[in-house]
Amino acid sequence: MGNFEDIKKKMIEENEEKYGKEIREEYGEDVYETSNEILSGLTEEQWNKSEQLRVQVENMLKELAPTGDCSSVQAMEMAKLHGQWASCFWPDGMYSPEAHTAVAQMYVSDPRFTVYYETIVPGGAEFLFNAVENYCKSISE
Repeated sequence: MGNFEDIKKKMIEENEEKYGKEIREEYGEDVYETSNEILSGLTEEQWNKSEQLRVQVENMLKELAPTGDCSSVQAMEMAKLHGQWASCFWPDGMYSPEAHTAVAQMYVSDPRFTVYYETIVPGGAEFLFNAVENYCKSISE
């Protein structure tokens, strides 16, 4: 299992290098440390589940973004799965429609995330944000 532990360690180091300062400023030291603890405590099974969800969301995004319909049943399902993926890295009970929307907002407001989703499919960042926003509004009502 050493190999999986090495992968997690590398991810934590890369996250620190790329986003550590701004995450601390935006969300506070406690949230940042808790997130690292969750990531370092993930089992290989939990990690595999998060990867399965990520791939599923990205595949759906490739299919759905070109339609432009970010409130379709399929888009809502993709947004729900995206929330399940994000929750893999959050403390139990931290999920809320507001937190989920805030994460998706970064996809359109932070070029590093925008590029990631635009590489998957043109318009992907905007589509995913809009789908998540629609989904979160629907579950908040």
